[in-house]
Amino acid sequence: MKILWVGLFGMLTLTCLTAFAQNNIIPLWPALAPGTERVQNKEQNTGGNITNVYQPDLAVFLPEKSKKNYPAMLIFPRGGFRQIVMEQEGYKIAKWLNENGIVAFVLKYRLSAKTALVDAQRAVSLVRSSAAKFQVDPKRIGVIGFSTGANLAMNLATHAQKASVRDRIDSVNCKPNFLILAYGRYREFINMVNKDIPPTFLVHAADDEKVPVSNSVAMFSALHNVKVPVELHLYEKGGHGFALSEDRGPVFSWAQRCMDWLKGRSVLSPR
Repeated sequence: MKILWVGLFGMLTLTCLTAFAQNNIIPLWPALAPGTERVQNKEQNTGGNITNVYQPDLAVFLPEKSKKNYPAMLIFPRGGFRQIVMEQEGYKIAKWLNENGIVAFVLKYRLSAKTALVDAQRAVSLVRSSAAKFQVDPKRIGVIGFSTGANLAMNLATHAQKASVRDRIDSVNCKPNFLILAYGRYREFINMVNKDIPPTFLVHAADDEKVPVSNSVAMFSALHNVKVPVELHLYEKGGHGFALSEDRGPVFSWAQRCMDWLKGRSVLSPR
């Protein structure tokens, strides 16, 4: 009975998070996203995983307490550009960030590397341009990405200049102030690394069968060599997609190590 209750509680929590997110959505564009004018809406949400993303948007999660100048984080879930794992690596991560005093924005991005980058750039600019509205410090806006989302975050960090500026929001700086990257694939960006990449926190499991741990090791070395502040946490076990799962063993401790790193960088105040 206890196991059933815990499972039911978890399902109810995710249901509540989904309902909250659906009521706090910000479209990235005032009309249709560029290039989607002739695209048919075939978007589907199956068990918290979104496919055929039609229009990108941000789901906003605010901490319970109200104060000025919160740090903020945009969340890029995984999905291999086939889907977005919105519940596990979006809404659940947002709740965790809220509990630690961080305003969270979950990005629903279009499912190709090219359009996802445009959406990521726009999302950071949108949050920074609306910083006062959300009581966010525009100098403490970071990105946390998982797998494909981590790849997207590094793509954003190496492409902080937009291909085109369409309106006032696009004119706002889209470079994150820090990065948190979990089990991502970064090989294509190693040669793009430079000293202007934001401070970065990396986490990976050595037994990841989908994305070799060497990706995070190589990215750590590349960032360290150009003197970008970087921290790497490797775990023997955890597999791929562990996020905040508590049944994968010690790898769950990465979440606390991440918060310690944010405090050390003065993104968060020590408690």
